[in-house]
Amino acid sequence: MIACDDTCCRIAGAVTVDSAGGLLRELQPRLAKGLETLDFSGVETADSAALALIFSAMRQARKAGRTLACTGLPTSFTTLAELYGVSELLPA
Repeated sequence: MIACDDTCCRIAGAVTVDSAGGLLRELQPRLAKGLETLDFSGVETADSAALALIFSAMRQARKAGRTLACTGLPTSFTTLAELYGVSELLPA
């Protein structure tokens, strides 16, 4: 589930291989319009697809000439990022 205001989208629930594609499709129009922050504080379950979601969103924001901040990253995100050796790529 995603709830958005003008510059921030809050993601809640599960971010897994089953949901990441749909979440990204929901985010795409907002990324094109200037989304600045993804808030993951409502995420209850995540797998490696969550990292793919973050990196895809970052790439789309960069294509639009913007940067994207991520807040409320659960410990599981950072643990996965460390495991895959990509923790330095996570946006602050």
